[in-house]
Amino acid sequence: MGTIYQTTMTPSKNELLTRWLPQQDFYRGQGQPQLVDAGGFRLEDPAGKVGLEFRIMADRRTEGETIYALPMSYREAPLDGAEASLIGTSEHGVLGTRYIYDAAGDPLWHRVVADLVAGRCVPQHQQKSDTEEPRVRLVSGSGTERTGQICRVLSSAPVTGAYVEGFWYDASGRERRGALLSLS
Repeated sequence: MGTIYQTTMTPSKNELLTRWLPQQDFYRGQGQPQLVDAGGFRLEDPAGKVGLEFRIMADRRTEGETIYALPMSYREAPLDGAEASLIGTSEHGVLGTRYIYDAAGDPLWHRVVADLVAGRCVPQHQQKSDTEEPRVRLVSGSGTERTGQICRVLSSAPVTGAYVEGFWYDASGRERRGALLSLS
């Protein structure tokens, strides 16, 4: 299981996402968002080289707040062919330069998500090393033939079909649950 380092990143993940998010077609706000961590989890790279994190961010600048699912991968070197998915680079206090990608454009992330759906991968706590995250679960079956589509703007409204359910905290601090990945 991956190690979570208690260190700094310059610029921070939130600073990088604040610049990147307004350029995405799923962004619901105008101007720069006011992003706050609202939840998330990590997935493990079987080789132990790439960080894989599913960040859930609340944009509190929008009326009623908008919740975004922003999966990210962290690499020690650029990923060939993934320039369009690059969120930015950051200096990690322990690991050095990290190339941070929108994980939707990272083939490793898709393989690990397929393992999650097939029950071969266990979601990990976002902030604690060697700790499973039981609040992330598969709903309505499993199977290696299923692929996950990221639900970029989250809602706690009921969902039909198969999906990966996760959690986040709203502005009042209440835990909400909903589909993070829809499966087909």
